[in-house]
Formats: sequence, structure tokens, C-alpha cells
Amino acid sequence: MYFPVGWPKRVSLALPGESANIRHICCDAVKILVAAVGDDFLGIWYANPLIPIAYFRRTEESLKQFGTNLLIVWKPDSRQLALLTSEGALLLYQLDFDANGSGILMQVDPPAASLKRDSAELFIKENIPRLSLRELCSVTLGSVITTVCCISLSELLLATQSCELLRLQWTQLELAENEQELPALASIKLRDIPFYVQQQQAPAKNFPPLGNDSFVASLEYSPFIGGCAAVFSDRRAAFLIANHLKFETDHMHGFWVQDVEDASVCSVNHKFRLLAYGQESSAVNVYAIDDATGGLEFSHRLTLTENVLPGSLGAVNELKWSPDGCVLAVSWANGGLSLWSTFGALLMSTLSWDFGLNVDLLKQNPLKLRRLEWSTEGYQLFMLMKEAENQANNVLQLQFVKSALSMNPCMTANPHILLQGDDCLYINQGNNLEETYGGNKFTFPSSGGADQPEDDCLELKHSLNTGSILTESKYWTLLQLPLNYASTNWPIRYAAIDKDGLHLAVAGRTGLAHYSLMTRKWKLFGNESQEKDFVVSGGLLWWHGFIVMGCYSLLDRTDELRCYPAECKLDNQFGHKLQVRAPVISLNVFRNQLIVLTADGIVSLFHMSKKSAYAIDIECAYELDVKSICIHPACIVSLTVTNLKNELKPQGQQQDQAETIIVNVCGRILMIQRDANENVPNTLLATCLASCVECFWLSHTLERCAMRDCLWLYSGAHGMRVWLPILPPGRERREQGGAQRLHSFMSKRIMLSFPLKVYPLVILFDNVIVLGVENESTLYTNESTSHFSVPFALMERKSQIYLHKVLRQLIKRNLGYSAWEIAQSCRALPYFPHALELLLHEVLEEEATSKQPIPDAQLPSILDFIREFPVYLETIVQCARKTEIALWPYLFSMAGKPKELFQLCLQSEQLDTAASYLIILQNLEPSVVSKQYATMLLDIALQQRKWELAKDLIRFLKAIDPNEIDSPRSSMVVNVKIAPPPQVNTQQQVNQNADAFNMVLGPIARERSFSTTVTSNLPKDKQAAGSGGGMAVTPIGETSSSGAPSVVRRRSTKQRETFCIDLILQRHARQLLQNYKLMDLGYMCAYLDFHLVTWLSQEAERTAKLDDFACALQALHEELQLPSPFPPSGKDEFAQLRVTHRQAGGGSSQTSESGYFSLATPNGAATQSPQLQPSIKEEEELQHSSLPILKARSSSQLSFDNFRYRRLYSLPASEDDLLADPLPEKLSIKLRYLLQLFIEANCTDYALVLSILLQDAASISRIVNVIIRSESVNSCKRTEAALKQLSQWTFEHNGSLYRGFVMTLQPHIYLLEQYIQSLGDASSSSSHDASAGNDLTADSAAVLNNDESDFVPKLQQANGNQWKTDLMPAHQRLTRHASLESNGNAGPTSGGSAQSTPTQQRQLRQNSRDREGCRLM
Repeated sequence: MYFPVGWPKRVSLALPGESANIRHICCDAVKILVAAVGDDFLGIWYANPLIPIAYFRRTEESLKQFGTNLLIVWKPDSRQLALLTSEGALLLYQLDFDANGSGILMQVDPPAASLKRDSAELFIKENIPRLSLRELCSVTLGSVITTVCCISLSELLLATQSCELLRLQWTQLELAENEQELPALASIKLRDIPFYVQQQQAPAKNFPPLGNDSFVASLEYSPFIGGCAAVFSDRRAAFLIANHLKFETDHMHGFWVQDVEDASVCSVNHKFRLLAYGQESSAVNVYAIDDATGGLEFSHRLTLTENVLPGSLGAVNELKWSPDGCVLAVSWANGGLSLWSTFGALLMSTLSWDFGLNVDLLKQNPLKLRRLEWSTEGYQLFMLMKEAENQANNVLQLQFVKSALSMNPCMTANPHILLQGDDCLYINQGNNLEETYGGNKFTFPSSGGADQPEDDCLELKHSLNTGSILTESKYWTLLQLPLNYASTNWPIRYAAIDKDGLHLAVAGRTGLAHYSLMTRKWKLFGNESQEKDFVVSGGLLWWHGFIVMGCYSLLDRTDELRCYPAECKLDNQFGHKLQVRAPVISLNVFRNQLIVLTADGIVSLFHMSKKSAYAIDIECAYELDVKSICIHPACIVSLTVTNLKNELKPQGQQQDQAETIIVNVCGRILMIQRDANENVPNTLLATCLASCVECFWLSHTLERCAMRDCLWLYSGAHGMRVWLPILPPGRERREQGGAQRLHSFMSKRIMLSFPLKVYPLVILFDNVIVLGVENESTLYTNESTSHFSVPFALMERKSQIYLHKVLRQLIKRNLGYSAWEIAQSCRALPYFPHALELLLHEVLEEEATSKQPIPDAQLPSILDFIREFPVYLETIVQCARKTEIALWPYLFSMAGKPKELFQLCLQSEQLDTAASYLIILQNLEPSVVSKQYATMLLDIALQQRKWELAKDLIRFLKAIDPNEIDSPRSSMVVNVKIAPPPQVNTQQQVNQNADAFNMVLGPIARERSFSTTVTSNLPKDKQAAGSGGGMAVTPIGETSSSGAPSVVRRRSTKQRETFCIDLILQRHARQLLQNYKLMDLGYMCAYLDFHLVTWLSQEAERTAKLDDFACALQALHEELQLPSPFPPSGKDEFAQLRVTHRQAGGGSSQTSESGYFSLATPNGAATQSPQLQPSIKEEEELQHSSLPILKARSSSQLSFDNFRYRRLYSLPASEDDLLADPLPEKLSIKLRYLLQLFIEANCTDYALVLSILLQDAASISRIVNVIIRSESVNSCKRTEAALKQLSQWTFEHNGSLYRGFVMTLQPHIYLLEQYIQSLGDASSSSSHDASAGNDLTADSAAVLNNDESDFVPKLQQANGNQWKTDLMPAHQRLTRHASLESNGNAGPTSGGSAQSTPTQQRQLRQNSRDREGCRLM
């Protein structure tokens, strides 16, 4: 409820110009005036701003006679003060107000114009009254006064050392002026009254009577409990109660507190009727009043266990409840401050703050506090520190913000966190959680600029991370109250926000103001007198755009209900007034019904109807007297009206009208229902549902959820409770829909309780999340003399999922179907698997670590429940990986063996989950098992194109230690605490010679160990071949010729493991290449670091060799989801494309086609990429567009003169033949990169098909030139046949897109024909071509570098000089592999001569002339 912010501020409350330690601080009843007493003075201060008003210093004679000041007590009307001295005397002071009404501040501007205040914000508008302080009298009794407290508007209660209680009136003290001693008054002798002991919970203890030296050391009275909490000097705690308001001995009795034998201080909570007793053992016991017996009933115990050693805090020296009774502040003698909620939830502790490394909180705590006092509305806490030599001022002031629920409980229906300070608001909107994970489409930035299409986005297939979802809503919106309102109406008393989180309303000392988050503007009363005419009381809420409040009219002196529309300006002419009989204490709203509680104990229900946007009508439906269920109406913490009933009605009979009133009376939840024959709820039918409740929520706004119509209760240290209806299965509801069956079953509800780690401020029922706030601290400096050496307090929003808590409680009570219905309604949440994981983790930790036998284990039921959901396998492995290995055997003994779960993951295609099980198998099974399953999963991941997973699996396989392949794994890990002591490693001291082992152990020493092995008896050539291949294969049990075992290094084993992985990758790459899945091959190369060029070089004559080029081109089109390259006759798939091209008139070239090293970029620049990076994700959609981008060919592609073709082949040329490349841009980039790899690997078949697919004439020209230079007749014939086949298929299908491009390839076909004819007999007589195939020779490579222009058309030479320059290094790489092969076979072919024969020289000259003739043609 309360959360500190900022630094503790050091303030000086001594006389002006002096420094003195303050002994006691006390605020008046309305928390506006602050009285501070030192040893010899009394000062009156104004709360805000903290300004001194009046002082009184005692004389030396008074100090000698009565002693120094000890404590101060205010009269309820703030006109008198009673001061208790150290000698037991009572001094009475009178506080007089100035009749003129002028304040103490006179704000006058200086005469200099530059120093005048131009803004009204620089003026203090608060009228601080002028007060005068004078001493009335001094009172001494026959006995020393030990403590004093005020019990009514006119009476004081004094305790003396003679163990008596004296009841005095303030007027009697005034009449005793000029008298040193008062006459004897009616007194209560505590030794004569009976004391009782509660015997309900524990046997009675023997409490001796009060001794002669015992007296009351601490005393506090509350009119709502009708008695006092007292602590005696012998450290016994008691509760004193009187039968009536007249405190007399004959009508009083007391109750001893059994469990408190070392009491130090006491405090009373008026609103919740609680008594708190601090103890010497640093604990605090809190008791409630038992209405049945009138005695004490134990409620809870406050004990700080975190960051604290037992006994290090010392005694509790101060307890102080906040003004609203929602928070208890506790301080200890050895230092430290903590805040606790009403029923024991820890909100804040300074012992967890960061004071720096140089501060030891156990030995020297900087916050050693002696007294505490809450200021106005609980926004400040004055803390008196113990006297220190280096500290002149011992007063600290800590600022707080509190939840709006503390003063306005009707805000529980809103899904927003609203915290209010004295002049500001902190807002955190909880509903933005739904908006965050609602969409799953995200756009990534691209370098394409304006040319990038709008739909170029990436669809995320997996759900978002829950942590990132919740992180985005942790920011606070801070709203500062407008100065015009805060300057005269400080502080904020009520704050409210609507359900949409768009409008806020605040009410201060008088009037109200509201704020719009859409317009970011405040609205105030235009007429300031109307703002000052009423005071908001009882609550403030929003309803359909209207601000509804209870108020007291200062002008008419009447209590009213007022409504102001948010759309109009704040003015009484637009407001609606309804007079009520008594002051409004609390109000709430349910749909169109307003429930109001007034001070006379009457609950009124009003029907509200909205006439227009600016008018509202309120009518009273009925009234109900609730005085019989509460001591006083002020004890009613909150109330609401709802249709929630103990007996649920069938569906279809639900009514929107409220039937039940729920009231929180001193922490007890009472449900008042309607009588069967009456339309008004009857208080005689009130049912107590729970006790120790701080606040409650209703989930009646849920739709289609199993947790609808639930009552949620928060009970502090007792955790959260939910009153849940138990519904029958849906089948029974349909078959037996009668009222009798529903009544017999659905009348049963169940109360579930579970702990929470955060204090709940908001419950998001649709998201099964509780939102709260926690305090954190940060340290800015370690200098002890600096003001900033104290930590700075911060607030952070926290969240907690409660779904698994509810499910566990239902399963524990054998209500699995109800749990299943609740879980089914929450399956759409992104963190539902995490909730199941938390459910399993909690039960596993509790049962597996239990030292006692568990008679009814819950883990099997939990596993059976989780098995009903598809995320069962994932939940098991995620829970196991987050728990200790020692708990795994217990988990998998009930969940199933990890091997079986792994197989189930493979069957259900949950590969990522199966990969997680490998970690389990690695720790519970031998390494050979995990290696086997990892290899199996790797093969499946490659087949399903899970490249990221395959990459992780390869890293996992390489990380397995080969020496641990056969080592057994223990499924049970021994606890370190009970494990035997470690032994000294004696391995180095043992003789490792094999002869020593043979002498002792005989033939046993010949068994193979994990670190040594023997050499093989294989032939030397096979051994050399094996060693050359990087594989060290050694049979077991074989010995070398020398007989001495040789140590095989670990490196060779790692190479063998790597070789096995490479075999798997090569086998999969071969399958991809055979199925024409070139894109998958590219992704595999990029993700898995697969050396594609090296492997393709090996597969050039095997898998990379194509038999049918047309079928390969057709298969590539199908794989890339492109239109068929050879559509059937009568069907033209590119007709629309041609029409579009004619209308567009062509376009500019954006894709470079002058070299296969260049990758096209949107700006036309060529970039070189060493390998395909995985930055372009595989999930990107590369579907062929119906209207692709039209691009014109570059000059190099159009350099062939088409008139030669028409003359040679009589082929008509038209603009349909000049269509551009229809491939998408990203697909074209990837294909060009693959083309580069195939050319580098000398795989000319696939390079030729890719060039045709890209319609890159320059690449085909290069490939043909390389083939011709290789002087291989077989290669030339295969290439010629492939080009002719493609030409034939293209011309047979008129709608083919490649028709125009194939026409430009006819010169290449002609060149290949001429070259094959020119070779003639030379190709048949030479055996070099048969042995080398398509490989290049070193001589042909040299000719290719020198005479490259012979086979390049002249126009292409003129326009492609840059291409020629870039081409030469590539051809050198192309011929590297072929040159090595040709050099290796040169000897047998040429007979040892490096020179050509005359016949070969003549043949070369003939070939040169033929090529020259072809070029001139």
C-alpha cells in the first residue's frame, strides 16, 4: 500500500538559529500542525510547507522543578497541548489563533524591477495561520505520571507509578491554573481489577498478580475496541476493557496476552480493531478482538527473516499505524525501519537497502530510530534518530506514495495501478499487456528505401518472449498536480481512474480536478468559490464519463452525492446533486447501480441512468440498516454490490441486477443476500466468508472463462484466497439442466488459498496475472558526510502469475475437471506453458526435497494433468533443466524415461524440445547414447530444414569428450554435504609401464583403457591411406610388431568425430542436389559452415552432373515456386506480363549481369560477399509475384547482333522476346551467389542451368569459353546437346519466357558445333580428353588468359572492359583444380615431352583460322 520514494530528508525542528535534538514529535488530529519538543522548548510547525509558527522555551526554574520534556499530546480540537516531563509532571499549553485571520507570511516584492516575481507560481498561496503559544498550568500528582493518552474530545487518561489510571478532563486542568497540585480524582486501581486469560487455543499459563513495583509503561486507547492496549513495566502485555465509557474500577477488567512475555511497546489500529505488541525479541504480535468473547484473538506475527541474523535487531522500540490504518511502521533498537500491511505482508525494509560496502548494518546502522510519527494523510514519516555526537539535527522525513485503494477501495475494478503522492500521481496501465502481444507482424528496416515494397515484412511463427512483454509496461506515468489547485488544496485525498485509463480525477482538501490522458490537460473549476464550497468524502469514481463522489457542502452544510460530466467544464450548473442524510463513508458502483454507506449505518442503493452526455438521473432503490453487523460504520473498510450468490443460477437465468452486498468489516468479509420472499437484502442472512482480509476483487466482468463469478481476497501474510464456484462437467450441465440438479451441485463453492510474492494492487483476470509494486534502492555516493549517502528509494512494478497456484489447489482436492476447464480457458496466453512449468516445479521441489515420507504424493496427479496438453514434453524438459540434477531421477521415474520422451518428441516433430532432452541424456546416460540420439536428431533436423537447430547439434556433437564415450553415467548425484572427502590424486605416482601391470595383474593388463590403445596390423599402404585421410582406425586387441602399446592422441579421435559429422552433411547435401533444392543447399552452407565449393568439386562428375537440362530447369522452377518455363500449348502464363511490359515500355537495369562475382544491390552498386550470410532468413516469402518488376537487359546481354540469327536460322525477333528477368530481387541475389559457387567448383552443368534461369548471357558465354578451352569433346557435345534441347523445348512452347533469351544463345551453339568439327580426328585419337573429362589443362588456362577476346563479341569487348578485368582472376580459380589433374597425367599422355608435335601445331593453327572466320561472320 505504502512505498517510499526519494532520499530521507534531514530537517531541523529546533529553535531558529539553534541546533538541538528533538525528543518527541506529534501531529494534531487533522495532521496539519506538528508539535516538536526538545529538552527545554516546544515548537509548533506547519506541515506543508514545513514552517515554524510558534515557540515556547521553559525557564530554568521550571526545568529544575519538573524536569525536561518527554512527550506531547494534542487535544482533538488542536487548541491545547499536554506535555509530560521526565519528573512525572504534566504541563498544559494553550494555542491561540489570530482573530484577524492574517497569515504569518507577507510576500512583498523588492523595489528592483529585475527581482520582482512575474509568475504566480512563485507565491505561496497557502494561508498559514498566525498562532501564539502560552503555558496554562502545571499539574503534579502524588505519584509520578508515566504516560498519558487522549480518550475523547474532553478527557485524558493518565497512568502513574502507583499502578493507577486517572481519568481527567481538559477543563479540570484549566481550572487548576495557579495550583501546584490537583485534588484527588476518581482513579482505577489496576491491582484491584480482574485479569483473564484466553483458553481457547492453548492451556492457561500461571500469570502472577501485579507486583508492587509494576506500572503501566505504554498505553494507547481506541474507542472502537472500547479499551486500551497496555504494556507494564515488568514486560507483560494486557488488554484493558471497560463495560461502558465511564472508566471505573468496578466496571473494568483485563486480558493477559499469553504469547507476549517480553513486551516493549504497543499500538492500536482503530479501523481494523487490531492491537500490536512489540517485543524484546524483535518480533511483533498482532491480535484482533473476538466479538463472541470480547477477548483477544491471535491474528499474525511480524518477523523479519531476510537479510537479518537472529537477535541482531534488538527490541522493538516504536510501533506506529498510518492514519488510514493500512500500514504499520516498525523500528528496532539496533537500527532499521520496516513497513507492514494491515495483516502482515512486508512492504519495505531498510535492512535490504544498499548502504554501500563500507557500512555494516549489523554493527552500525545509519538509521537508528527512536520515535516515529506520520504526517498529513500518511505522505511523510518523521523519524527521530538516536542522539549522536556528530549530528546536530536528529529528524529525518521520508516521503511516501500510496495506492489509491487505501482511501478509495472502489478502484479495485480497474486494471490500472494508480499511486498517489501528496501532489502527484503515478500511473501504470495494466491493459497494455494485451495490446503488446496481440499482433505478431513486425517490419524490419531495409536499405531499399522507397523502392522497398510495403509488404516486405517477416511473420514471426513463434510466440513472443513473456519477459519482453512485461518489460514494456514497467514505466510510470508521472502527473504533477496543477499548481493552481495544489497550492490551496494540498494534499491529494482521493484519486480515481476510469476503466479505459484515459481520465483521472483527484480531490484534495476542497473541490476536485480531473485530467485527460488524451488531451494531456487538466480541468479545474472556473469559479474558485465553487471549488472551495465542498469537501469530497467517502470516495470518488468514474461512471460512463461522469465523476461520482460523496461530499459535504460547506455553503449549505449538507451531505450530498454529486456528479460532474467530464466533457463539460467544471461548474455547478452542469453538475447533479442529491442530498443524503449523513456523511458518506464509502461508495462503489456495479454496472448501473451505486451503493453508498453513510455515517448513520445506512446502506443505500441507487439506480443511475444516463440521459445525455451531460445529464444523469439517480434514483434510490432501497435502503438497508447495517448497524447490527458492525461496531461503528467507520469500521466498514469497503463494500460493494454484485450478483454473486452462494447458490449460482443456471445459465440463461443470470440477472444484471445486484442481489448480494459484500462488506468488509474490520477485515471480515460478510455477504448479505436477499431473502427468498423479499426484494431487499436482509442483514440477518449475513454470512462470514473469510477474516483477515485487506481488500477484495470480483471477477464478474470475465467472459467465457471458468473463473467467472469468483471472489478474490487478499489477507496479507495469509496470502491470496479465491472463493471459486465448482461447476459440473459440461455434459452433465447439458443433460441435466434442471434447477434441482444445478442446485444440488452448484451450491458448493470452495475457498482456495495460495501465497503471493508481491502485494496485489491490480488483478488482470483475463491474463491470470497479479500486478504489484516493490521497493528498490540505489546508492549515489559513499561519503558519510554527504546528504546523498543514504540510499535513494525507487519503485518498480512487479507481476506474478497465479494460474499454477489455483490449478495445484484444485488438483490437490481431486477437482481435476475444474482445473482442466480453467486451464483450457487460458491456453491462448503466451505464458501458459510457463505456468504449467511453474506448477510442476513447485511440486517437484517440495516432494523431492522432503525429508519425511509423503503419504499422498501430488506429482503423479500433476503429471497426468499436464499430459492433457500438447506442451507436456516441453514442460517436463524445461522444468528439469531448471532444477538440480539430484531431483531428476525422482521426476523421470514418474514422467517417463528420457529416451522414451525423446522418441515421443521425434514422433510429434518437436525437434527443439528433443534437443533439450539431449542435455538430460548427457547427464543421465553414457555419452555414446547422447551421441547416438544427437546424430539421429541432426539427420531429422537437416531433412526438415531446421538449420539453427542443426548448427547447435553439430556444436553439441563436437563438444562431447571422446574419452567419455564409454564412461558410465550415474543417474543419482550425491549431495556434497554427505559426500566422502576428496582423495588425493595418486595417478601420477603410479608406474604407467605395461610390464608392471602384467607382472601384477597378468593378462588383465591387456584390456583396452580409455586413454591408451594399440596399433593395427593392417598393411602399410592401408595404414598410410587411413592416416592420409585423417582417420585413425585401430582394431581392439591387436598389437604391433614391436609389442609396445602406442598412445593415440585425442586429436585423431576428434578428427574421426568431425569426419562422421561431415559424412552426414555430405549425404544430405547430395540429396538436396539430386532433388534440385539449391536454396536449401545455400542455407545449409550458410548456417552450418559447410564448405560447399570443396564438396562440389568432388561431386562435379557424380551428383553435380545433369542428364536432362530441361527437366532440371523445370524442377528448379517448381522448387522456387516460379511459373513453368515450358507451359503447355494453348496456355501462355506470361501474356499478362507481356502486356504490362508493352505498357511500361521497359525499365532501367538494377541487377548487374556483367559478372558472377557481383551481387546486385538496390542502388546498383556491386558488392562482394565471401559466403552467403544467414542475415536473409529462410522464413522470408519468396513467392513469384503476379506482376514482377520489369528490367531491361544490360548492354552486354544485347551485344549479339540478331540479324545473324535471322540470316542463319530465319528466326523472327519481336519485343516479346526481349522480356526482362521476372525473378524477385532477393531471389535473384541468392541465385547469383549460388552461380558463383558452382562456377568456382567447376560444376558447369548446374552453372549453365542457373545462368539460363537468371537469363545471364555473359555467364553462359564464360561457361562456353571455358568448356571450349578445356578441349574436351565430351563436354562440348554435352553442352551443345543441352543448349539444343533447351532451344527445342522453348520453341515448341510459344508461351515460354526463355524464348527470346535462347535466341541469343544460338552463337554459342554454333561455336560449339564449329569447335567440335574442328577437333575432328584429334579428339578421337587423344586419350587425354577421356581421362580428364571436363577438367581444364594448364595450357588451355594460359590461352584462356591471353586469347580470351577471341570468343567474346566485339560489342561486348567495347562495353564490358570492367567485366573482362574482373573475369580473369575467376578463370584462374576455375582452372586450379583442372591444372593439377592435367599435370598429374601429362607424363603418360605426352610420353615425357613437354612440346607439341607438328601435327598438333598444324591442328591448332587450323582451329585458330576457323575461329577467326567465325568471328568475322
